[in-house]
Amino acid sequence: MSAQSADVIVIGAGHNGLVCAGYLAQAGHDVLILERSHRIGGAAVTEEHVPGCHFSTFAYGAHGPGPKICRELEVPADAFTIVEPNCGMFFPFPDGDHILLRNDPQETAAHLARFGPREADGYLAYIEFLKLAQEITKEFFYTLPPTHHQLYERYRMTPHRSVLEAMLTRSHWDVLGDFFDTEKVKCAFSRSDDVGYPTAVGSLLAEAVESAADGAGVDGKSGVPVGGMGAVTAALAAAARRLGAEIRTESPVESILVESGCARGVRLMGGETLRAKIIVSNADPKHTFLTLVPSDALNSSFRRQVENLRTRAGNMKFLAVLNGVPRFTAMPSDLKDDPRYAASARIGPTLDYFEQAWCDALNGIPSRHPVFSTQLPTAFVPELAPPGKHLFGAWIRYGPRTLREGTWEGWRARVIETLLDTLEDYAPGFQDLIEWQRLLTPADIERETGITGASIRHIDMTLDQMLHRRPLPAWAAYKAPLDGLWLCGSGTHPCGSVTGAPGHNAAQAILEDNAR
Repeated sequence: MSAQSADVIVIGAGHNGLVCAGYLAQAGHDVLILERSHRIGGAAVTEEHVPGCHFSTFAYGAHGPGPKICRELEVPADAFTIVEPNCGMFFPFPDGDHILLRNDPQETAAHLARFGPREADGYLAYIEFLKLAQEITKEFFYTLPPTHHQLYERYRMTPHRSVLEAMLTRSHWDVLGDFFDTEKVKCAFSRSDDVGYPTAVGSLLAEAVESAADGAGVDGKSGVPVGGMGAVTAALAAAARRLGAEIRTESPVESILVESGCARGVRLMGGETLRAKIIVSNADPKHTFLTLVPSDALNSSFRRQVENLRTRAGNMKFLAVLNGVPRFTAMPSDLKDDPRYAASARIGPTLDYFEQAWCDALNGIPSRHPVFSTQLPTAFVPELAPPGKHLFGAWIRYGPRTLREGTWEGWRARVIETLLDTLEDYAPGFQDLIEWQRLLTPADIERETGITGASIRHIDMTLDQMLHRRPLPAWAAYKAPLDGLWLCGSGTHPCGSVTGAPGHNAAQAILEDNAR
């Protein structure tokens, strides 16, 4: 066995691993980050799949790390630049109708008024409701996870109480019914990507927690990074290095070394062993406990709990180079040639459509009518592609990790055909714009990022896997049931998404524990 290699070894150079490492190095620890890939960033990377075309292959929008983390880790204000979209989100419907959510609430309310007498006022009331929800979630975003009881006690005599009750006991779809009458309008506001379907209890909590992120960079902007998502993680890596952390790429960890019930190092693929007093895993909980930790180092009851963690909301990602702007039939004619209005679209026209997509995935079938969100980052950062070209991306929901029949290679062409047929229904001529395309199946995403089941939030953001239950009720404060082992990834509180909050919170918990 080699001598101690560092005070702390962080497994994975994704954004949370980099944030956690930065704080620990800043506190004076000797920190070594080990990254399995040749690239830094985990699922927040920029890749040139086609010469001159710089894709954010997986994560595509920057909502963090925000001012608190960037200032504390001394990330320069000019380390990366965020361009904020100013045109809102577009929702086309099969009958040619549409909803365009503007950044200005009054403009959006006026737009929604045509759907019925209650929708405009309902929208303004819903915005106030969401503000209260965000006030709650912002309060615990950078803390250890609270219990339901603690939250009820904190807000029992405040206007937030009924909002908290809704987040913990109702579905997002039911809450939307308090404000809106029209299914189209409710579909435009419902999000269930990390839960599965809008009628799941807790689906509002998942959205409210993610919305508590305070934007990216010192200025707290949210949007498209100049240079792609890799620019954000490159800035975090540079900050961690300035603070004293070392990063080694192409250093995949095969297993965590356990001695006398304590994590005391790692073994790399190839046999090299490295020792440390503290091991921090930025990998998802299933990969950490079921693959990296030796099976005899954890009791069987705990391993069963980890095996039963839900990672069902798997995703697929479609990338393409286009020679023009998609022209949605439902887009108002005066906006059709402006790429900004086609830059963020979502397909999910009815509740039945949502739920059928989810049921397909639960039955091991790639969703036959998928819910998906599209991106056209070159509408705001044209230098990501050569002149006259656009980069297109789509997160496709859902893709089961385990197929009922066949392989993902066998399904690949059919999934692409389904996606393109759907896009043609909404934006005729889309296929003629394609110069290059690639589908990343759940198997591809798991292979390239290491994320179990391509569940991009590491574990589903269901009610029983949030707050003091994320990832497990007895182990939600970043510390693992193995002395010396900690978690800092998106499978811990508060959520997935590129916020850096899990990395920040894990580092604070480690430093506090180390000070005892």
